[in-house]
Amino acid sequence: MESRRKAGRAPARVEEPSRRAMMVGGAVACGVSGMPLLQVRAAPSVAICHRWLAVDAEKRHLQLEWGRLEGRLMTKHNWYKLTPAQQADVPEGARLSEIDARLDVLEVEGHALLKAMRPKPAKSVEAVIAYLSVAARLIFVEDHPEAHGLITRAVRDLAALSGVK
Repeated sequence: MESRRKAGRAPARVEEPSRRAMMVGGAVACGVSGMPLLQVRAAPSVAICHRWLAVDAEKRHLQLEWGRLEGRLMTKHNWYKLTPAQQADVPEGARLSEIDARLDVLEVEGHALLKAMRPKPAKSVEAVIAYLSVAARLIFVEDHPEAHGLITRAVRDLAALSGVK
């Protein structure tokens, strides 16, 4: 899919969204998922998906922060050779514990959201897109068997909505 036509008398824009528009739309969907107005207007399944995407984004951010912090603690303080009392004296160590606790909460919430979305069939193309957005984040089927159910459900729903059998 190209974002512009090559030449000629045809309009410069194609009728379908460009790759850039698709990427921006996906980023906006992730960024605004916490907005209450959007969630109130959206179907419940879409709101659940948007919440899951927000939880997943926060988890990924915290995991990156945890990795950077752990590396710094290992390099500067030989972190894993310190006793728990010595670790408590290092100010950065408290943030590591906070991240661990928040990741535990997010993991439970994310799993509950996945269970809540799986049995619900989509009632709009928007819902199918939301399901596929979630499924795209769940890369490893072995780690997240829910992904298989989401993808299967989304494919069936998309076929039903578009009239393709």
